Parts: sequence; C-alpha cells; structure tokens
Amino acid sequence: MRHSLARKHPVVILLGLLLAVPIGCGGPEQGPSGPEATQQAATPAAPAKLTGPALTVHTFLAAAQRGDDQGFNAMLTSLARTKMAEYNLSPAPAASDKARFEVGEVQAPNDQLARVACRWIETDPETNQSTARDATYVLRNEPEGWRIAGVTRTVFPNEPPMLLNYEDPEDMIRQAKLLEAEIRRRAEAAQSSATTARSPNADAAPHR
Repeated sequence: MRHSLARKHPVVILLGLLLAVPIGCGGPEQGPSGPEATQQAATPAAPAKLTGPALTVHTFLAAAQRGDDQGFNAMLTSLARTKMAEYNLSPAPAASDKARFEVGEVQAPNDQLARVACRWIETDPETNQSTARDATYVLRNEPEGWRIAGVTRTVFPNEPPMLLNYEDPEDMIRQAKLLEAEIRRRAEAAQSSATTARSPNADAAPHR
C-alpha cells in the first residue's frame, strides 16, 4: 500500500500531484484517441532492447504501473530511498492498469550522470481518450547500477521545467508551497479576466 506524508495536509496533497503529473494552464497534453492510441499505449519499448539508464527508468515505471512499491523504490538512489522514507513520500505515478509508458531519448554526458525522457499515458476507459504526460528522469551511476535521483517536469507551458530532487524532500515541499500559491494566483487572475469579459459595460466608454 502506497503511503504519503500527512495526507490531509494540502501542501503534501499538492506535492503528490506534482510528483505524479505536470500541471499546465490548459490541462495535460492530449494524445490521439481511438484504437490507434490504445495500441500505441499498449506497446512500450521492449525491456530486452533497453540497457543502462533506460532500463532503470523502464523498471521503475513498470513497477509503478503495477503498484510495486519495493520494485520502484529499488530504482532510486540510496540517498533518495532514505530521504523519501523519512518523509513517507512516494515518487512514483499512481498505479493504474490503464496506464502505459514509453521510454525515450537518453542523454549521458558522462559515465556518472544521465537523463532519460519518458511519457506516461493513461486512457479513459469510457471515452477512450488518451492523456500523455512527459518527464525526464535524472540518474546517477551508483555501485548497484544506474539509479534515479529526481525528475524534471514542465509545470506551466512555455516556462522552464521544475526539478524535483528526490534526495531533498524539504525542497520539494518548498516548491509545492510556491506552486500552490502560483496556481491560486493564476486561477484568481483567470477568474477576474472572465468576469471582466462578461461585464456588458467592460468596453463601454464612460458617459459624461
């Protein structure tokens, strides 16, 4: 069973959402729908073709997909495992038998650091509409092999991605608080704009 730190605390609930999905002004990226999307989502890269950092990310996401806490925790760096356990947090997407994933490009500037792009795809069983969310995992090469230290995700379109450092939960919680405030600010601004647009006298010239 997956746990989280003080589930009733709004900041931690928000952090859980941030760990799981990027948040955008227009919602998550919409992928294709219909049989093509279902087939695409059901055919992630075969593990036999993956090695090194890509295989680690594939193993991590496959474990998350089936809700195997022990499996995905084993793919974290030793420090990340320790820190996430201290704060009782889980860095994995929510388990779902409707979710699929793709492991993409690997960037390895040296033999100690790597970045692996991936896409997490969920299909609504009622509408057959797929929703794709992109992320890039950051890995370090440890004695036991490549392990995940964090992830970068685009939170708002056209803005730099946010780094979630699994080895520093305090910083993640700090970012969650900032994100909560920014989401509230944007929501209030959007509501204010909508109200102004609906006002019949919004563009009318003042009478003298």
